[in-house]
Order: sequence, then structure tokens, then C-alpha cells
Amino acid sequence: MYSVSITPPFPISLASVVAPWRRGISDPLAQAGTRPDRTGATTYWATTRSGQTDILLRFHQEKGTARSLREKYLAPIHIRLWAPRTPQSPEDIENLLAQLPRWVGTEDNWREFQKSPQWNALPETLIRAHQEHPGVRLGATGEIFKNTVASITEQRVTGIEAMGGLRAILRQTASAAPQTGLPDQPRGMLFFPSPQTLASLPSWIWHRAGYDRARADTIVSFAQRAESIERLAQKATADQLSVALSSIRGIGPWTIAEVLQRTHGHPDAISVGDFHLAHHVGWVFEGQRATDEQMVRLLAPFSGNRNRVVALIKVAGIQEPRRAPRYSPQDHRSH
Repeated sequence: MYSVSITPPFPISLASVVAPWRRGISDPLAQAGTRPDRTGATTYWATTRSGQTDILLRFHQEKGTARSLREKYLAPIHIRLWAPRTPQSPEDIENLLAQLPRWVGTEDNWREFQKSPQWNALPETLIRAHQEHPGVRLGATGEIFKNTVASITEQRVTGIEAMGGLRAILRQTASAAPQTGLPDQPRGMLFFPSPQTLASLPSWIWHRAGYDRARADTIVSFAQRAESIERLAQKATADQLSVALSSIRGIGPWTIAEVLQRTHGHPDAISVGDFHLAHHVGWVFEGQRATDEQMVRLLAPFSGNRNRVVALIKVAGIQEPRRAPRYSPQDHRSH
């Protein structure tokens, strides 16, 4: 077991940072702890791979007795790591330890944004949202393979369809995370399979898991090139990585934005083509739903910080009022 403590250089809300990691309430890759730890703080658990080593992580931020929200979010963030077996390379652990400050948002400094005319142009509801949530940050996990596969899985389907399909694949390909003996550890956490494993899956397994042919083929194509893209990502800019991902048939702007938001904490990557996002943005800025084109226009004055604006909308809980039943999942297994 390894551990590290990170003192935030500015207010950081661990809850806001880890929220994008968790895809659904039953995500076996990222979960909130089953109960508060002995200090009363909520814990967050995630699995990852560094090099060739699978690692289980536990995050918690000291609850403390701070009088203000700002002081509360300056509390240290403690992280524990477990590897189920001896790391194949000690560098795997060292490399992950070096990246963990980025995971929890220490490189997402909003100071220049807050000092700019863009900030003053925000709707009052979002200014107030930041006052109420001063620790909102964008974390950067660098997990290209896992996040790209998950984002491809989410293309053109409901969240229920996507996560149900991904969990079906994981049940057949993933290994179990180790038991730590801590009472707050969620049950059933899994390590994401390797690119070689997913690239070699026969088409009938994808079909049985509910994937249509297009998404399955895109994941397999990406998995076949994942190692070279991972190597590129270590030295490339986000724009260069975007070009590499877009060269794979089936990966477009929406998928790339979803990936960069999580891997790079990209402050400007917005999910054009999302089923709900444009409606929520339109509701905040104009009191009515918007199209993707209108959303891009509404967010244009905040170029460079558009994902941060979306983050404020999310922490404020601002959504277009629901007017219709939820979109029904489709079952592709009989096709």
C-alpha cells in the first residue's frame, strides 16, 4: 500500500473533481465509498492502470472545522494506492504518484478566468454558483484508453444502455480489485481490461452486450491503435491528440471532447452533440432550450473557458425542465 497527501494550491472540491469519473451509480471503475470514513468525510474509489500495473485508489479530503467554504476546500486530499500484485516496474507506481496532483485539479487554476471580462459576462446564476462552490475544478487523469472506450460506448445511446453494455463487457474481461479490509470500500470494483483484450474480442460478445456494429467496430479499431496513441499522448498537445483520435473512423468531436474533459481537464472542450447539454446551456442564458449551433454561439464569448462554464452549470444543478418521458433504450441484440 502506498499513500500521498496533496495540499491544494487553491480551493479544490474533491467531489466536483471526481464527479466526471463515475459513469452511473453502478460503475465498477469509480464509486463513492459505502460510508463516511472515521473523520466523517466521504471517500471516493477508482481503479486505473499505470504502465502494466493495475492500481486501486482511495481519495478523501479532510473534513476539518473550517469556517468558510474556501478554507474547507483548502484542506489536504489524502490518497491511498493498492496494487494487487508486485508492480512489474516500480516506475509504474512512481509515475502515477507524480500524476495524482493533476487528477485532483491542482493544475486547473481559474484565476485568469475570474480576472477577465469573460467572468463579468457570466449570468448572475453562475457567479452565484461559484460563490457557493468555490472549489469546483477540472481534474486530469490522463487515462486515454479507458475514457475513449467509455465515451465510444456512450455514442448515440442512453446512459442506461451505455453502462449496461460496458458492464457486460467488463464482467467477461476485467479482473477484480483487491480487498483492502476498509469498511467503506465499494463492492465489485474492477480493473479495466487491456487494449489487447478488447481488440481480440469476437463480434458476438459485443453484440450480446448490446453494442451495435458501429460502436463495436470503433472500439476494436481504437484498441488496435491504443498503445501508439498513448505514447503520443505523453508528449503531444491536446490538439495533436485530438487529430490522432479523429483519424479513427467512428470517433468524432463529441467523443473527443468527452475524453479531453477527463484526461486533460480541458477548460474549453464542450460536448457538441450531447443529448441534453445544449438545452441546459440555452436555459441558463436565454430561458429556453437551444440547439447545438445556438449553444456554440452562446458560449462563444467564453472561448478558452467554455468547459469551465459548463462545470458551473452542472454544480449549480441548472437543467431544462423535463417535458417528455425519458428516451427508451434500444436492444440491438436481436438485430
